Amino acid sequence: MDVSSQNSDYLCFRKLCRACSFKRSCFFLLLYFLLAVVFLGVIVLVVIFHLKPQRPVFSLQNLSLDSYKLNAYSGSTLFLSSVITLSLNATNPNKVGIWYSPSRLETLSLHDGLPIGTIRIPSFLQPAHSSNVSFETRVLFPCVNVSQIVAEASLQDGSRKNMFQMKIVGDVGAHLLVFHIILLKIKVCSISSFGQSVTL
Repeated sequence: MDVSSQNSDYLCFRKLCRACSFKRSCFFLLLYFLLAVVFLGVIVLVVIFHLKPQRPVFSLQNLSLDSYKLNAYSGSTLFLSSVITLSLNATNPNKVGIWYSPSRLETLSLHDGLPIGTIRIPSFLQPAHSSNVSFETRVLFPCVNVSQIVAEASLQDGSRKNMFQMKIVGDVGAHLLVFHIILLKIKVCSISSFGQSVTL
């Protein structure tokens, strides 16, 4: 009788220890995540208030048409394939440098949202307080239905008549550099699409 009561006491004690151990583990895990969130929040606040980040500015310097090919199908449908090189100037007003990893963006027709081309951006560095960083990108239009674009543009009314609008979407990887050390990696997702008008 004494042995069975001792065994039951021992089993109850083990269950109680397991329950306490599980609660203790959950508490420390929760405390760890809470401290990690607070630590990341402090880092973000320091970056925002001390560095006062601003948007880098990109401006078009030069545009050159490298190659193009026109194909006519069914007598009236015209397709264009072309490669365009854009020379861009990048200005970085921030206190830290920004290094961009190679990216690929899509150009979409604003009317129906179909992809019409691809923009390939090479990796490049924007030093802190730089205003004259030049780089080249390539825009590839593999097969654009020009007849459809002209027809859609002619149906526009008002000031947008005879204009074709497109938007640019994609992801760009940016890395913040301080003293040539990567501090933070940022992935800019879904770049703000903007209407780009092309007069026909």
